[in-house]
Amino acid sequence: GLPYKVVGGTRFYERREIKDAIAYLRSIDNPDDAVNLRRILNVPKRGIGDRSEAMVAEHAEREGKSFGEALADAGTEEGIFGLAGRAQKLISEFHQLMEGLREFAATASPAEVLDAALDRSGYLAELRASEDPQDATRVENLAELHAVAAEFAELEPEGTLGDFLERVSLVADSDQIPDAGESGGQITLMTVHTAKGLEFPVVFVTGMEDGTFPHSRSLTDEGELAEERRLAYVALTRARERLYVSRAAVRTAWGNPQQFPASRFLADVPTEVMDWRRAASSMESLWDGSRTGGYGSGGWGRGGSGFRGGSGGSSGSVTTTRAGSRGGTSRPGRGSGASGEKTPSFGSATPRADVPNLAVGDRVTHDSYGLGTVVALEGSGSSAVAKIDFGSGGTKRLLLRYTPVEKL
Repeated sequence: GLPYKVVGGTRFYERREIKDAIAYLRSIDNPDDAVNLRRILNVPKRGIGDRSEAMVAEHAEREGKSFGEALADAGTEEGIFGLAGRAQKLISEFHQLMEGLREFAATASPAEVLDAALDRSGYLAELRASEDPQDATRVENLAELHAVAAEFAELEPEGTLGDFLERVSLVADSDQIPDAGESGGQITLMTVHTAKGLEFPVVFVTGMEDGTFPHSRSLTDEGELAEERRLAYVALTRARERLYVSRAAVRTAWGNPQQFPASRFLADVPTEVMDWRRAASSMESLWDGSRTGGYGSGGWGRGGSGFRGGSGGSSGSVTTTRAGSRGGTSRPGRGSGASGEKTPSFGSATPRADVPNLAVGDRVTHDSYGLGTVVALEGSGSSAVAKIDFGSGGTKRLLLRYTPVEKL
């Protein structure tokens, strides 16, 4: 629930799947938008090659028409000169798809139009069928875009698809990297390389495990290890007032849980400047048959009312510099590794007929996430989105018409 900026990563509206989805919406809103029409002409792949696209463009120029009007000609008796029959058919089907979406958009909200575009085009189904873990993340990004569209509909009940696209343009233009000294109330996420030369009042360094920092590829190379030690020094000296250091006992990457020891770089830090609030992770405490370190019902672990570990790591240990020497109190930090979880929040590519009618506080069960509690609802009808707390599985925003959720 905290505002943040990712520095050096791909900004949200520059991600491929977001640009594809926006291109569909722009092409629906403006049939003559050649740039966006050509972007999605064969996305997802529908058998329309570069040669066929070039012939449509030549036909448009020759006839003095827009690219969108040229697409319509593929379905006429005359067709497009030189274009093979199969290509004519595929292009005509794409044009009919877009015409159907434009007709739907005349009376639908932007969120509903986005739903329809992703469904009817097969874009979502292709991502869901993929075995690439990155495609699961792309589905979740599309779910986030849907949440933006649903929020717009709530704030602007009379807003059109064009109004939404205008708002998106303004947001995308302002989606820039903040100056380090002007972050004002938001967390800045960045790599250690990017942080060189910058300082912040409070810094969190995550992933302090052998195999993560230093990276596993550097452990057997003295030169690489020395370079990573210099990077660790950079990371730890970016903090002016407080420094928090965390690690994960078990980190899951691409579905494979791995147990890593504490980073060897921690041993280089003088013990007198460190205030260890939990030297051993809660997982290690359990393995030792101990509940030290606050893992019990009154502490920071699953039994407590505070932090829940992120998907990247399991209950990492935490240190901070001592009060008076860049000191402060400490809370556990989330692990930073990638999750191998393959079931994205957007659910099934096939809309369900029996969308559950949920209310805040309802208990539900999910095929992958297990038991959860509804903590918030957004939108209504086919665009209803539920924010559900699955306990150790985290809080998920789920589009109900695509999600295997059942009310208990």
